[in-house]
Amino acid sequence: MKKMRVVFLVVTIVALLSGLILNRPERVDEKRYLKEIAPELVFSEKKGVPPHYRSDRGIIAFNSYDIAPDIRGYAGPIKVLILLTPEGRIYRLKIIHHQETENYVHYMLTSSYLRQFIGKHVNEPFEVDNDIDGISRATVSVKALAETIRVSSRTVASEVLGIEVKRGGTGRVFPLDWLIYLCWFSITFGFYLLTKRNKRFLKYRDLLLIGSILILGVYLSAFFSIIHLYNLLLLQVSSSGLWFVVLLTTVVSMLIAGRFYCGWLCPFGAITEFFHKVPVRKWRISFEVDYRYRWVKYLLLLLFTLSVLIGRKPHYGNYEAYITLFSLHGSSLSWSVVILVFVFSTKVKRFWCRYLCPVGAIGGMLSSSDSRYKGSKDCPMENKPSPPTHECIRCNRCYEHLI
Repeated sequence: MKKMRVVFLVVTIVALLSGLILNRPERVDEKRYLKEIAPELVFSEKKGVPPHYRSDRGIIAFNSYDIAPDIRGYAGPIKVLILLTPEGRIYRLKIIHHQETENYVHYMLTSSYLRQFIGKHVNEPFEVDNDIDGISRATVSVKALAETIRVSSRTVASEVLGIEVKRGGTGRVFPLDWLIYLCWFSITFGFYLLTKRNKRFLKYRDLLLIGSILILGVYLSAFFSIIHLYNLLLLQVSSSGLWFVVLLTTVVSMLIAGRFYCGWLCPFGAITEFFHKVPVRKWRISFEVDYRYRWVKYLLLLLFTLSVLIGRKPHYGNYEAYITLFSLHGSSLSWSVVILVFVFSTKVKRFWCRYLCPVGAIGGMLSSSDSRYKGSKDCPMENKPSPPTHECIRCNRCYEHLI
């Protein structure tokens, strides 16, 4: 595992440097988008403060990022090309750049969703769940979009069109989803510590796994993803408190308690563990073959890390089946992967965790050795006796507490 850590570190550094050298800052062709969304208008060159285009009919066009660059979605700023009439109403608009995970914001990108902004006056609230529709599982992104449009439109209306606008606005509401996550993390970590001292508490682990599925998977849709790490490495950090809490608690727990996240918090791992309880004939795999194929997840992690960091596109690494499942959106191929993982999980314990999961690979590399995990016949990972630390998900069934 020490060699794998070194290889991963070298690959990460080389890929980051290659990405910086090979990828110049992406330039958005605003004129092309103007022709696409308003072919009937002719615009002058971009100029003025704030920078804008003026059409032959007095309509003003601008990139929201030029006016409100500090407003961020879950993974970065959402750049919107907005057209305003001389009266201060939105004539047309289009999202021209974003870094959000498309599984969650796919509806936000559609013309049918964006159509609700057209015709609105800049002094309207632009408040999600009031005059702007919310989108389940994309709250941070949707609120960032609404705020970006409201702030930039009012600025341009005031400073370019001379319209008297409302100052301030609805104000930012700080959601408490991060606090819910932190409370659940604390509860599960507390039980993890209790089960190390007294196996009597292990009978509650299945209840905690069900809680993780319902709270982290269904309600919050707040599981740790390899995309968190890729965004961090590319300095594309989020404005969401939940994003920071998920990232920080998971990484710190991996350093302290190995793959604790995998064994107690991961909603997808929990689902696959329960799938193995389906009464079908199981596959018997020798330890030698099993552990040989467990290295596949590390190879996948290396390949996707190269792709993401060289291309500087976090979504290149979006191969995690749980994103498709909990976002309820994905291609036919990605849904096929989810189904196959569930089918194989009925035959093999935690099939995804053992052979494919990138988070499991990261957790394995960050895990510190602990010889008190001896292995057991009912191990949810079917580990061999005295299992290697990087394959132990710390369920504590085989933990020998030293008094």
